Amino acid sequence: MQRLLFITLITIVMLASCSSGKGSSNGPSKKGDNSEIGFAEMEGGETLKIFGYSKDKEVARKMKLLDEDFITCYQATVKIGEAENMNIDFDLEIDDEGFFEMIEIAKMKSKNAAKIAKCIKKEMEMIGVRPGNPREATFSLSYKVTKEKIKKHEEKHGHMNDLRSKTITSLAKMKKFRDCFDARRAKNPQLQGKFTLKFMLSADGEVYDIKLRNNTFTDKYVINCAVEKLEDTIFPKGDSEDEVEINFDFTATSDNPRPEKPRKSLSL
Repeated sequence: MQRLLFITLITIVMLASCSSGKGSSNGPSKKGDNSEIGFAEMEGGETLKIFGYSKDKEVARKMKLLDEDFITCYQATVKIGEAENMNIDFDLEIDDEGFFEMIEIAKMKSKNAAKIAKCIKKEMEMIGVRPGNPREATFSLSYKVTKEKIKKHEEKHGHMNDLRSKTITSLAKMKKFRDCFDARRAKNPQLQGKFTLKFMLSADGEVYDIKLRNNTFTDKYVINCAVEKLEDTIFPKGDSEDEVEINFDFTATSDNPRPEKPRKSLSL
């Protein structure tokens, strides 16, 4: 049977850490105000900023005390990877003792927003402002997703239009890796097997920390050759400073005939 080498790229897992915290920058709701309350990095990879605005400066200042509650209510409601922009408006009645006697929530189309508003309302009932000045006030809360979650295939490979991602997905077509197998296949027609090369790719496009996984090849030459070729491969720089972890699955067999029209190979 004619030789056919299959090299497939299995997975690329973006290294990312998930955490939450506070930050400060100019908010988008009112020019010149200080409406940003905080931000959080969601488990799905999105960055979420929280803004709050009220004409009542005392209310606006007190609401910033609920920054962690605003984040917690959002995270407890919205599913991982489904962060969305939303606005929640509250109408407040402040009694003589400074407590929010009445908290009305504006109607919202988003079910998530309605659930988050109810969660926040419970926390708002626990705080107050200075007594002796009963009044009505409004408070607007805004969640803004500033970094969208990278969807499905793009989550693994990055944006497929950039050269870096195209190079990663082209590993399966590179002639130099097939040559590692062909060089030994000429001496051993029955040679076949598979192995995985797990490696890290830096933001600058450098390959490092290569590890062998799931090996069934008895000929070490093929493995060593593939490792050397991989070490010499230079990838384009990434759009971000993120590193990526790549599992490169190398499979070779002689049980299938060569296609009538072989695909062109990319060799770097």
